[in-house]
Amino acid sequence: MAVSKVISIEITDLNTKVCEISYNKKVPSVYNSICFANPEQTVEDALIEDRLRYSSELKAQLKNAGIKCKDVVFVISSNKILSREIMIPDMKEKLIESYIEGERATYFPMDISDHRLSYTVIDRNSVTKEMRIILYAAPDMVIKNYNALAAELDFHVVAMDCTGNAMYQYLSNNQASGMDMYLQINENNSLFTILENGKFALQRNMSFGACSLAEHLVDEEYYGIITPEQAMMKLAENELLYGSYSEMMEYMPATEEESKLYECKKRLTDAVRPLIAGFTRVLEYYNSKNKEATITKIYVGGCGSKIAGLAKLIMSEFEGIELEVVNVLPNVKFPKSNKLMADNSTEFMACIGGAGFSIDFSKNNAAEEKKGATAFAILAAALTILAVIVLVGVPLYNYRQAISRQEELRKSISGYQNIVDIKAQMENKESKLDDLEAFDEATITNNENWNSILEQLEIMLPTNTLVSSVSSNETGVTLVISIPTKIEAAKLLVQLRNLPIFEDVQINTLTENNDESTGIKNESFTITCVFPQKEVPIPEGGTVPADGTTQEDIDAGTGITE
Repeated sequence: MAVSKVISIEITDLNTKVCEISYNKKVPSVYNSICFANPEQTVEDALIEDRLRYSSELKAQLKNAGIKCKDVVFVISSNKILSREIMIPDMKEKLIESYIEGERATYFPMDISDHRLSYTVIDRNSVTKEMRIILYAAPDMVIKNYNALAAELDFHVVAMDCTGNAMYQYLSNNQASGMDMYLQINENNSLFTILENGKFALQRNMSFGACSLAEHLVDEEYYGIITPEQAMMKLAENELLYGSYSEMMEYMPATEEESKLYECKKRLTDAVRPLIAGFTRVLEYYNSKNKEATITKIYVGGCGSKIAGLAKLIMSEFEGIELEVVNVLPNVKFPKSNKLMADNSTEFMACIGGAGFSIDFSKNNAAEEKKGATAFAILAAALTILAVIVLVGVPLYNYRQAISRQEELRKSISGYQNIVDIKAQMENKESKLDDLEAFDEATITNNENWNSILEQLEIMLPTNTLVSSVSSNETGVTLVISIPTKIEAAKLLVQLRNLPIFEDVQINTLTENNDESTGIKNESFTITCVFPQKEVPIPEGGTVPADGTTQEDIDAGTGITE
């Protein structure tokens, strides 16, 4: 079924423009149009990062506007799209696509294996037998991103164009309007297009956009706290730009209020410099290539054209050039009730130009799917034939191979019999080794480190300490001590507790002794130092040793007393 009407959609970082428009008509009719702000953090450089939130908002906006058409044309506004003018041999239209695909690696200085190509034929030279083409390359991930959005909204994708080409198509089809030099100032960028006799001559993208001025105004204190939308309105309603940079430098504010306004206007006027610098480079480049060309008039459109004083400031830097603001696009039909199109039609130029079929990045995808389907059908037939061969021949072959293998295994089994005996001997020796290691572990006691323990105690005990007795067993060490003061007793307790060889140190009640004959006083007490508990290995099976010895028996039989 032929497509007569489409929804043409251009998605920028900040907003979305939609036109319900007749498809592929020289004088298109716009039946409905809407423009809405994107939900925050859903779109970045044309890539829809939060598809669920964005598609919900787009669906609601289309429903509120009464737009029910399901055939869609996407106009991609992205810095990721590459373009280049090339010359190729003259050939039939149906051969161009396969030719540029075969030569894709030679057209761009980077790897574009993950890009999809599309093109616009600019001119054919019958003398040189060559064609002049504008070649575009769009990242595959962007195309897939838009296809996924279309699937989510149940859209049928008719075509995918890009902003630069869509605007060129509109200007080329309306060359009689005289807009051969056209500057489109969008929210985030500016696009300057030059035509010669309706044919593409030059197109350059500049980083300046109307939103950059709005953001500067939001940051200013002159109007207080305002939103970007309010800033755009103030830029359109109030002339906040100086007519020239010389006027800005010569102005001397007389009052404090004038000084505040001067600083605000100065910063905004300085913010336009990137646009003027980029515009200067483009004009100088064009004039160097076309020395006989004379540029006297440039048409300006887009949301930036409504900024009061902007055209005047730009003209002040270019002698002999007039800038004329375009309010309504010629050769576009729309109802009088559509105030959005009547007041802002240049902002919808990409949507209108995209509805005139020219390039289509999604076409490559359709060709790939068709090619894939054909390849799949061939593969399926081949797999069917192969399956028949496998089902009949493989079982018979496997049976014969199994018989032969069985005979070989029988012959080799006898040669491996000695391995079984060696394995049994190894397991027996490992068992005995485990028993010896368990026995050796059981004979290790904490008292084996007694000399080390005694040396540490001698270092730690004060010189005036009297040790009445020391006893040790597997559980710990007990000392009976007399020491002059309670403070020294406490200090000794802390030091003993810091020794890693003891798990716990306890002291009983101190007893004060007073020798009447000498007058010497001391404190007597008993310190119990407990060794860390040692796990006794239990033989496999969970039983105690065959002689009935338990851990308590071992501990009781290893006491040492001095």
